[in-house]
Amino acid sequence: MLQESNITKLYKYLQLGGKYTTKELSEKFVLTPRTIQGYLKKLKEEYGLKNEKKHYFFAENYRHIEESERVQMSTALMISLYKNALPLVHDSVLENFKEIPKQVDAFLFDIDFQSIENETYFNQITDAIINQKAIHFKYKNTQNETSIKNIFPLKNTNILGYWYLMGYDLESDKVKTFYFNNIQDLIVSKDESCLSTKKIEELSKLSQELYSPWFNNEQKTVQLKVRAEAMRYMQRRVSSAFKIVKTKKDTLLVDMYYYNDVEVLTFVQKWLPYIEIVDDKELRGKLHAVLNEYLSI
Repeated sequence: MLQESNITKLYKYLQLGGKYTTKELSEKFVLTPRTIQGYLKKLKEEYGLKNEKKHYFFAENYRHIEESERVQMSTALMISLYKNALPLVHDSVLENFKEIPKQVDAFLFDIDFQSIENETYFNQITDAIINQKAIHFKYKNTQNETSIKNIFPLKNTNILGYWYLMGYDLESDKVKTFYFNNIQDLIVSKDESCLSTKKIEELSKLSQELYSPWFNNEQKTVQLKVRAEAMRYMQRRVSSAFKIVKTKKDTLLVDMYYYNDVEVLTFVQKWLPYIEIVDDKELRGKLHAVLNEYLSI
């Protein structure tokens, strides 16, 4: 069993900086090399200790966060998100976490969240998702046409800063996306789910894989060449929309799965000039047209 006092001393010592071999640490703490190796293995597994050419060290920007501080930071992050997305909820959250607001300023977001106009609807839909209840509402589409929708809700999601409901349309037997602020006269069903357990499991799995508002169409693939800052971003990104197919010293080749051209064009424009379209002349032409129009303006 690990002696916590010794491993804690070792941990704090390595936190101060510097690179040390097992032998050096063994002499420093008057412990056997085998014992030190056991501690180092534990620190690698739990805290990301680095090992390079038989030397052990923490990255320069490494800092251990205590559990209490982690809770505070998580709460501050939540408050900051609510401040952007749900102003009304933000006030009630602040009321419940009066000691946290000082930490809110530690967060900066580059996403301009659209506020949700009806907090009650948002909470009702969230509750319906959790409790697997159907919902009914009037919906106004982009042509200003209003229709009645009977939906099994799957996920509240934010796409490019705008809030949407993803749900299974009980009448058309399709998963669809609904712009949140166009939902009216919402009613949550009081009955148990009208869907079978198998169907609910199938929809739940699907909802975890959805990443596009255009998922009703046929999925396509385009290959992207990625460099510099964008390369580091892609290597850290976890998304079913991307797959790294080849890694070189200065570039990545990445397959991007998409349903609508605008997904590719928006993503590539965000990372210009570090990402380029490799294998689709038509998409490259559309990108050039967009950029030429921008330059002409």
